[in-house]
Amino acid sequence: MINGKIRNRIFILLLFVFLFLQVTFIPQLFFDNYIPNIVLALLLAASALNNKSTNIFYAAFFTGFILDIFSGNYFGPVIISILSAIFVSSYLNYYFLKELFSYNLFLISAFAVLAYNVTCIFLINISDFQQIFSNLKQFLLIIIFQIVYTVILIYPLTYILSRKTCK
Repeated sequence: MINGKIRNRIFILLLFVFLFLQVTFIPQLFFDNYIPNIVLALLLAASALNNKSTNIFYAAFFTGFILDIFSGNYFGPVIISILSAIFVSSYLNYYFLKELFSYNLFLISAFAVLAYNVTCIFLINISDFQQIFSNLKQFLLIIIFQIVYTVILIYPLTYILSRKTCK
C-alpha cells in the first residue's frame, strides 16, 4: 500500500496544462477516435501515489466536467467514465500496489483505462447496442491504443508527481 504524497503545485499545473492541451490541440493531431486522454493518465498517476485521498475524485470530477462540456457528445459519460476509472485504479492500488514503480502499476493503469473506455462506450451508445457490436473491431483498436499510451506515460508521470527529491 503506497501512501505517498503528491506534489500539489506540480499536479495542479500539469492538470491545467494537460486539460488545455486535451481540449484544444490533442484532438487536432489525431484522426478518428484515436485521441489519447492525457488527463486520465495524469489522474491515474496521482491516484497511484495517494490512493486514500478523496481529493483525486474531486479533481477527476472537475476535469471530467470540463472535458464533457467540450466533448460534443451527451453530457455525463466522460464524468462517469473518468470517475469509474479513478475508482478502479484507487481500489486496485490499495490492494495490489505494494511497490510504486513495479509491474503492478502498469497492470492497474491498463485495467483503469479499460474501465474508462468500456463505461464511456456503453454510456454514449446506450440507445443503440447494435452500433456497439457492429463497430466492435474499431472500439477494440481504440481501447488497445489508449492502454498502450497510458502504460507508456504512467511511469514518467508518477515519477514527476512523487515527492522524492534528490539532495
